[in-house]
Amino acid sequence: MIGSSKKLKGLMGISLLCLTLSACSMVGFSYKHIDWWLMWKIDDALNLTSEQKDLLKPQLQTLLNWHCSAELPNTISWLEQTQQLLEQPAPSSEAISLQLNQVDSAFKRIARKITPTATELLSSLSDRQVADLYESLEEQNEQDQQEFIEPPLATQISERSARMQERLEPWFGTLSPQQERRIDAWSASLGPQNRIWLDNRAAWQNALHSALKTRRTDAFAARLRPLLESREEFYTADYKQGYSRAQAALATLLSDLISQASEEQHTAISKRLSKFQDQLRQQVCIPAAP
Repeated sequence: MIGSSKKLKGLMGISLLCLTLSACSMVGFSYKHIDWWLMWKIDDALNLTSEQKDLLKPQLQTLLNWHCSAELPNTISWLEQTQQLLEQPAPSSEAISLQLNQVDSAFKRIARKITPTATELLSSLSDRQVADLYESLEEQNEQDQQEFIEPPLATQISERSARMQERLEPWFGTLSPQQERRIDAWSASLGPQNRIWLDNRAAWQNALHSALKTRRTDAFAARLRPLLESREEFYTADYKQGYSRAQAALATLLSDLISQASEEQHTAISKRLSKFQDQLRQQVCIPAAP
């Protein structure tokens, strides 16, 4: 993923339970802090009224309680399986692909859980809130167009490779020249993926905008549900064609990088995964009594 709409992330702030905790980007961030962080992200996007905040706060806490009691153990189990896989000297791309597919399944589970709350919140938006949201989305889209689409394709490929190397270095440490070349080859294989991804995001935003026009009607829930739970239904033809290929390319890249990893790199990856598991275990909670 080359970029993101900050305001759209705010709109879908509740789904960040998945994008943050399950992706291990906030494992050291206590659940007691995540509620206000998510509220801040949503409020930043929508400028919530006091009534909307009062309605959202308890629902958000309920979702957090569900996540730390029901979903977080799944994440820990996934990390354990991933650690066992990556400790192999040469894990297959097929096995890594299966692990990646489990992440997609987790996203879908959380999307189903947040849909009722998201539906209620979005249905309460005023015309001004919707207009402000899409004005900020358009600004972000223009910035991404300038950063990711306007540069020559060779530059896009080079910068994509640099971003991937930056993401991997906290795991591997210093990458070897062989690993850097492999990442360069992966990036080149994706070609004009920047435009395909951004076009797909724009198509989803347009579908959301259309659905929001019905937010005062009984049809809104049915219009919004697939947008949150079955995003693949709104893929553009180019993105649909390239998605599986891109996922397979990523799995093969990771397989090759692990196979090329030094003993020190294997140790660093294993220690980092163990650390994440330990941190997440401290966050698991007991579900509240009904």
